[in-house]
Amino acid sequence: MVAHACVAQGMLGTLNLLAGFSRPARGAEKCRRRERPLRFSVHIATHEEPPAMVVATLRSLAAQVRAPQFEVIVLDNNTSDPSLWRPLEQACLDLGPHFRFLHVDGIKGAKAGALNIALKMTDPLATHVVIVDADYQVTPDFLATAATELQHCDDDFLQFPQAYRNDSGSAAGLSLELADYFLRHAREADHVGAMLLTGTLSVISRDALEATGGWSGATITEDAELGLRLRRLGFKGRFVDRTVGRGLLPLDFAGLSIQRYRWTAGNADTVRSGMKGLPLRTAIQIFAQLTAWSNMALPLAAGLIGGALSLHLGGETDQAALLTALSGFGMLMVLLSVCLPMLIGTIIRRRPAFPVILGALAARIAMIVPSAVATVDAVMGHPGGFRRTSKDVGGASNAIGWLSPALAMAGVALLWNAAALPWLGVAGAVLLLLPFPVAVITSASLASYRSSVSTMKDIRT
Repeated sequence: MVAHACVAQGMLGTLNLLAGFSRPARGAEKCRRRERPLRFSVHIATHEEPPAMVVATLRSLAAQVRAPQFEVIVLDNNTSDPSLWRPLEQACLDLGPHFRFLHVDGIKGAKAGALNIALKMTDPLATHVVIVDADYQVTPDFLATAATELQHCDDDFLQFPQAYRNDSGSAAGLSLELADYFLRHAREADHVGAMLLTGTLSVISRDALEATGGWSGATITEDAELGLRLRRLGFKGRFVDRTVGRGLLPLDFAGLSIQRYRWTAGNADTVRSGMKGLPLRTAIQIFAQLTAWSNMALPLAAGLIGGALSLHLGGETDQAALLTALSGFGMLMVLLSVCLPMLIGTIIRRRPAFPVILGALAARIAMIVPSAVATVDAVMGHPGGFRRTSKDVGGASNAIGWLSPALAMAGVALLWNAAALPWLGVAGAVLLLLPFPVAVITSASLASYRSSVSTMKDIRT
């Protein structure tokens, strides 16, 4: 098992490293121009969101300039407290007839189920569906920019990058770590026509969306799953490397971990649906996107602890030493796979200040643990259910969870008997210990971010 995990980690690390040398997005070149008029239907799915935050999103859409005709549909699903969704209903009434609101209980399929209902409500004249997350305030030229891109190159879908508000200071490293996907994987995938969807700030041809059968709740990342289906059916899309909206970072470590688990498990589970009919180069880039967050740290940690325990108990010395060394080597590969490509990409693309790089590295190493759990769950075919990232400042905490501290304790125990371990085993023990202190640092950064946004009117209920 450990040998297989090492091979898998080597493959993941290679794909991640290659994305570190990504090229700029290709843009709208050598493609068909659109002659027909555009009409957008903007869909916002909400569930137990702070009303003021969603209202601010709606107002940013109402402030669009030079945009084609558009409507906004807010679909609130399964929110039990009317005080959370009634203000959204009133806001849509206040903003005019092009803003529509619907609250529905008992929706299955989480966000995908809500978006399918919104699709059924869509204006029959709408040509494109635009997905915006409830916490994203878009720029006044968002829809105009999307229209210009489609007029220059009439692709079946567009994906803009995700970005974050109040992401300076201690949050700059967190923001950079999250932006790494768009700095590297999105740009590289775009060059070979392999870009997928990432959930918000997505613009999708209505014809293409309906041709796929709409959104699916089969995975917990309905966006990537839809992107793969669009590609398999021959639809074309691209990445537009321009910031047109900013949302909120997760407000605590638990929220960041839930988000990373969802991305890792959902995307890796999407791989299981296959890439039949795709050109090899496209399939490789899609696979690289879907496994961008995956790692094999959990089986390697189990091998390291098991091998070291066997050495301590005087078992098969040579075999236990080999298992410990191989597991330690695999843990080193995990660290290099998740950190080195990001370092290369950020240094080449952004040249951030040293403290920002350290913050990004701390977040990336801290997220090894939830990503590792998610990878194993996806491989076993049990990726878990959809869990939203809470934007409730009052409910946030500084808790780290139990797994990182448990692994750290195991690392300390191994280092206590370091003399009996091969040097690769000692290195692996250090890596078992590392995620916990950087998780504490990341949690502190999130607490500082939480404090900075707690005074914002648009997230207070």
